[in-house]
Amino acid sequence: MPRSPTKKRQSNNDEQVMASQSIPKCRQSVMFMKNSFFTSANIQLIKLRHPCTAKPALYVFDKDSNRIFDFVAFDEGYRSWFIGETVQSDGQLYITTPVDVTYLILPYLMKATKNVPLDHLLEDPDFPAISHLAAVAITEDFTHVADRKGNAELEVWKYNEASTLSWLESRVRQLSTLLQEKKIPTSNAQSFTFVRTMDLEQTKEAYLALAHGIISDYLSEDLSKILYKHLKLPETRNKQKAPAGMENKPPSKKQKIEGPLEDYTKDNVPVSKVKTPNTAKAKALAKSAVGSKSIMSFFTKK
Repeated sequence: MPRSPTKKRQSNNDEQVMASQSIPKCRQSVMFMKNSFFTSANIQLIKLRHPCTAKPALYVFDKDSNRIFDFVAFDEGYRSWFIGETVQSDGQLYITTPVDVTYLILPYLMKATKNVPLDHLLEDPDFPAISHLAAVAITEDFTHVADRKGNAELEVWKYNEASTLSWLESRVRQLSTLLQEKKIPTSNAQSFTFVRTMDLEQTKEAYLALAHGIISDYLSEDLSKILYKHLKLPETRNKQKAPAGMENKPPSKKQKIEGPLEDYTKDNVPVSKVKTPNTAKAKALAKSAVGSKSIMSFFTKK
């Protein structure tokens, strides 16, 4: 007996559903970047050592413009994207921004023990893509953070801390001014209305500290601390450290002092009697108190 068309159609639908379930879904992401990045064949995603953490970080190398772009992912957690008729569980937002290669080579300049050409200085066996950084850096001028040694064609630089701090200070102050013009809150939990309650000096100081924190995302911890002192920002107050061996012990409890200090339950407690004046009012009060118990009877043993 031939199968009915209806049953055959249902069987085809079931096969299509099973086939669609077996095919892995394509992962989609939301990115803000130049359109040329999607059309050019000279765009490469590379790994370099991050100047702040010294850990691997992704960057975009554009061979056409000979520039390096920072590849940043913003992830606030528990967020998804609605893309067309699909829901992408990865709620991260990817952004590419031009990065000043000075920040990327500063760690190598600071650790250099010999005056060698820049292409020899920028060698890192763990990050072979640093050759792209060297290709970009060889065309840059680093007199704002280093002193040139020898012939200019040799591209030999020696780290200069004073010049570096001066350059970083200018960057921090420029960013601080921009943040204040844009009325950016100086903390995640602080609105700009609170900033207005501070005086002018406090406001400048708050924005200077915020700008320092942003710039420090591209600086080593030691250099960030040196820059903080150079900017003459107020020292952060640290909590008083516990004595050695007392870090994990609970704080000592103070002895509570409750109730009277004398023991009124003891017998033969001497009570000094106070003589009352023999007046008509006193006599009337004494007459009305006849038959009532003395207050001291409440403190005797039963």
